[in-house]
Amino acid sequence: MKKTWSVRRSREAVSPVIATILMVAITVVLAAVLYVMVMGFGTTGNQTPLGSLTTVTKLSPTTYKITFGVVSPETKYEQCGARIEPVAGSLVPITTFNDAGVTPSDSVVGIDVFDLGGDEKISVGDYLVVTTDSAWAGTDAGDWTITVYFLATGGSIASEVFTVSA
Repeated sequence: MKKTWSVRRSREAVSPVIATILMVAITVVLAAVLYVMVMGFGTTGNQTPLGSLTTVTKLSPTTYKITFGVVSPETKYEQCGARIEPVAGSLVPITTFNDAGVTPSDSVVGIDVFDLGGDEKISVGDYLVVTTDSAWAGTDAGDWTITVYFLATGGSIASEVFTVSA
């Protein structure tokens, strides 16, 4: 017995034009998804930078030098503020600083900013000089926290505890 094979031809296939259009559409969609993933589409753009304060050096009984470490991404001083508060106790008023530095009129704590690169951005080695008023009992002795924060979000970029000694 001989078996006969028959080839079946179906006329229900997708036409080449439709197939091409589908392939192009799938390629465009995949490219769009890849673009969104790479570019971070959908993020707010107001994310708090990450950074560090590396050292605290006592310059005098009422003056402390606090040095910046790396801050990423690059951040301008005008986008930041600094808050000094006792570790235990009430808050000292929030002080906003810029590249020229400020001494707040409503506070007994002064913050001066030293931008070594002169680029108005926080860079490694830039530092803050915090001056306390020895006449105010709250700054004579104790632990204090300085926090550099991002104005757009209010989030902390870096924080450091330093001890004021008599």
